[in-house]
Amino acid sequence: MTSAAPGAADSDAGPEAGPGDARVELAELRAGMETLRRTAVERIERYRRESTRLAELTEAREAAEERAESADGHRTRARTAAAQQAATAYMGGDLDMVHAWTGPNGPSELLERGAYLTLLGEHRSADLDRAEAARIATSTLAEVAETVEDEQAEATEAARTAREEAEAAVAEQEGYVRTLVEEQTRLEARLAEERDPDAEEARHEEALADARTAAALPGPADGDSSGAPAAGGHGCASGSSAAAHANGRIPEALLCPLPQPGERLRADAAQAFIELDGAFRAEFGRRMCVADSYRPYHEQVRLFEEMTPGMAARPGTSQHGLGLAVDLCGGVHRVGSPEHEWMLATAPDHGWDNPSWARGGFEPWHWEFTP
Repeated sequence: MTSAAPGAADSDAGPEAGPGDARVELAELRAGMETLRRTAVERIERYRRESTRLAELTEAREAAEERAESADGHRTRARTAAAQQAATAYMGGDLDMVHAWTGPNGPSELLERGAYLTLLGEHRSADLDRAEAARIATSTLAEVAETVEDEQAEATEAARTAREEAEAAVAEQEGYVRTLVEEQTRLEARLAEERDPDAEEARHEEALADARTAAALPGPADGDSSGAPAAGGHGCASGSSAAAHANGRIPEALLCPLPQPGERLRADAAQAFIELDGAFRAEFGRRMCVADSYRPYHEQVRLFEEMTPGMAARPGTSQHGLGLAVDLCGGVHRVGSPEHEWMLATAPDHGWDNPSWARGGFEPWHWEFTP
């Protein structure tokens, strides 16, 4: 759906405004979308950056906590070793001096024991030094982990805020899309009042005859990629002729015009839509309001670049680019409206449907030909 921010459209404009004025007004409505698009994209990008930062800080926090736990374990082991050394020294140092001098080895045994006690003392001192170093490391790493935790909390809050802003921007843009369809409905109604009913009926019959003729034609011969209409002088070709071209690359001459000015579809889709349009007119007393139909590749690119991510199909993948989709206004775009409910019940009999992904209020205006 081509969407735009609504401008200062005058809902009380009188019928003296001509078709040119109405289309200028519609163009002005579309002109405001660029600013809205930039805002939405900037907020979404901010959310992505904050989400990445949050993931990095979460990883850093886990690593810091792991190092702190490791250092604490090392400190405990070092203190235990020092205590063991002290106990050994104490046990080895509890000697009777007389027994030492009068022992079987005399003073030499005492000297050996003295050297052993000195060695144990040195070991104990080294273990205490290591325990103190481990304590300092544990404290430092704990502070690092706490700092990272604080940063993670800040990043979590920033990511939450960015997500809310991004969601608000998308909702705002979706709201503008719906408002634009409403405005286009009003403008198309004004244009319809200025059209000659007899001329409009003649255009409907001519378009239907052309589409039926084209839909009945055989496809192009094998190897024929000229893209020229098959025959008949009706200005469009068979559906298989159009299907031979890539998405968004179908020559306009191969597409059949709809009664709605400027709109075209593949022959089989056009025939089914025009017949559905006739049934709609019999029910509601007016033609269907068509906001968009076939969408060439360059327009798909423009929409993809302008719209918030997810609001337009990736270029070359849109059903609009195959001439098999329309975006409708005039009440069909409102969930629960008589027009929308009638379309849900009737359109499938003509091969048209509001696809499941577009339901639930997501894109009630989008309808695809699915014979």
